[in-house]
Amino acid sequence: MLIRFLILLSFCCVSVPAFAADWKQVGETEQPVQLEADELSYDKDTGVYHASGDVHLTQGDLEVRSQILEWNQVSGEITAEGDVQLTSPDEELFGEKARYNLQKRTGTVENGRFYLRESNLYVSGDSIERRGEQDYRIINGTFTTCGGDVPSWKFGASQVDVTLGGYARAKHTLFYLKDIPSLYFPYMIYPVKSERESGLLIPAVGYSSKRGFHYGAAYYQVLGVNQDATLYLDYLSEMGWGKGVEYRYIFGKTNGGEARFYHIDVNQVDGVDIDEERYAVEWQHDGQLPGGVRMVADVEYVNDDEYFQDFGTVAEEYNKDKVESTFSLGKHWKQYSLIGLIKYTKDLEVDDDETLQLLPRITFDVTRQRIVETPFYYAFNTQYSHFWRQEGLRGERLMVRPLLAANIKLWDVFDIAPEASYRQRYYWGLSDGSASDQEGTAEFSTRVSTRLERVYRQPLGFAGLLRHSLEPEVTYRYIPEVDQDLLPDFDSYDRIDKKNQLEYALVQRFTLRFDDNGTPEYREFLYLRLSQIYDLTDEASEQRFQDLRFEALLLPTGWLSLKTDSTLDVDSGEWVKAEVAGRIWDQNENSFKLGYHYDPDNDVDYGSVNLSLAFLRPIYLTYEQRYDFSTNDQLEQVVGIEYRQQCWSALLTYSDREDDQSIMLTFTMRGIGSVGGGGGSLGGI
Repeated sequence: MLIRFLILLSFCCVSVPAFAADWKQVGETEQPVQLEADELSYDKDTGVYHASGDVHLTQGDLEVRSQILEWNQVSGEITAEGDVQLTSPDEELFGEKARYNLQKRTGTVENGRFYLRESNLYVSGDSIERRGEQDYRIINGTFTTCGGDVPSWKFGASQVDVTLGGYARAKHTLFYLKDIPSLYFPYMIYPVKSERESGLLIPAVGYSSKRGFHYGAAYYQVLGVNQDATLYLDYLSEMGWGKGVEYRYIFGKTNGGEARFYHIDVNQVDGVDIDEERYAVEWQHDGQLPGGVRMVADVEYVNDDEYFQDFGTVAEEYNKDKVESTFSLGKHWKQYSLIGLIKYTKDLEVDDDETLQLLPRITFDVTRQRIVETPFYYAFNTQYSHFWRQEGLRGERLMVRPLLAANIKLWDVFDIAPEASYRQRYYWGLSDGSASDQEGTAEFSTRVSTRLERVYRQPLGFAGLLRHSLEPEVTYRYIPEVDQDLLPDFDSYDRIDKKNQLEYALVQRFTLRFDDNGTPEYREFLYLRLSQIYDLTDEASEQRFQDLRFEALLLPTGWLSLKTDSTLDVDSGEWVKAEVAGRIWDQNENSFKLGYHYDPDNDVDYGSVNLSLAFLRPIYLTYEQRYDFSTNDQLEQVVGIEYRQQCWSALLTYSDREDDQSIMLTFTMRGIGSVGGGGGSLGGI
């Protein structure tokens, strides 16, 4: 029977290099060494400790386990054999045999592997050599960010040089799916760091019938702890070369934003040779300037009307009819606010020269103020607007609107909110040579509402409480008829229609209360609002009752929702506007969504379907379609098939819309990102 020894070595006067938790600190601290083994001996002449049989050496956060270990106290050399394990909070190193010099901080592990927790990097090789504090060389090795005996993916290389906090550089590299070699790279670089670092990004690859083959290269540049930029260079076989830049920044705690620019000289579109220059600009910013002035920018501009038709990939992009740019400066006090706004609009469907611009609009408002201890309030609003365009009527307008309102509680049952105002408009500097003019319009409204509610216990057999509330309301609005034919017509404030109408509405709310472990939880599972206008003007004498509007939101469970906002013409019995949407989903990424949009005034009549299926795991299916019922044409169809493994996934997407069909393959690896994909809006625009 072997006798087990335990020895504690403490050095108070002699510095002993140590394997610390962070290998960058090896040799920098003096810590006691504890060595435990089945057999242990010490050679005074050589200063070498010999240990065998379940050897366990610890110093600080470092642990070394093996079957045989020799430690030369003079040279700092450690030699370990047999199931060698060197572990610390940040790294794990395994191998058949290891040699490590505590003083020089270098060593070699044969038939080894190691794991870097911070980078989630697994490395193995015939030989793993530590060449410095942060530098390693692996001969005939592999690396991956996926664990397991047979990782889902890995790179194999004849030689890999790894710099912690830097990069892994590999020569003659094969990419493996499981153990199947799939791709070859003569040379590749992979980041081994947690902080941002400048360098080339994985390229994007795709194909479109409109743009052709697309290869997109990108370079990421760190400009500081608060700034970075991405440079783009794209090759589109059917169009040409595109260049772009994206800049992101944060200044202090209150200012941040991003700006993008993309440019391309288009050679041809849809097989037709052209020579056009196209570019897009976008800037978004929100922040505080000195003095408490808030600056907000939302800028979007394209120089060509067909930019989004060619480069947009989703409905909200490729069917845009205009782009708007706004820039504002505002200052708010307790009772006042001053805001200056510039708004520039580019119409993508008609002549830009006739598009009306706001350059600028300045508003000064006095918020509602209570008059002493009465139920009455006053407010004052002013607005100056400079309307400009290259062709057509231009001019300036000042609008002033004093307001008097009240909040009255009658018998603690009815809430009455009357409001009276006078809107005065002044015009000058009109480009058509007409005389300056002015006109005022009085406006009056009052709203009467109340609430009735009742609470039911254990409704429909369910535990908890149900509150049902009825909220009837009636609103009267009156604006007298004023002759405004001589006024210029810039926007809706220049032609204020007369009103003499009642709007009555009934709101119903159904709210459930559940008690979960003593904590109440509320969910409004049904909201209903029915409203209609009764017109008292002479022009409506033959049809006083106007369109009936119905709004509803149903949330019976945590996985089902139905909502609608629709308007019915009571005279013809036909819907004049309808928006309906329903969605059902679960926690396993299965979902189904139906939508319908109808608005004949804007030529809208289409339905949409969105389906996601995960029951075939690890295969995930998605399907999207939009269909135009007025023309019986398919607007858009997208099919996606994704195969997911623990550390990688492959997504194949086919998109079909009116004038473009595309197919994209996206390959994603944990810790590396996506390989392939489409250019999207090119540069992020």
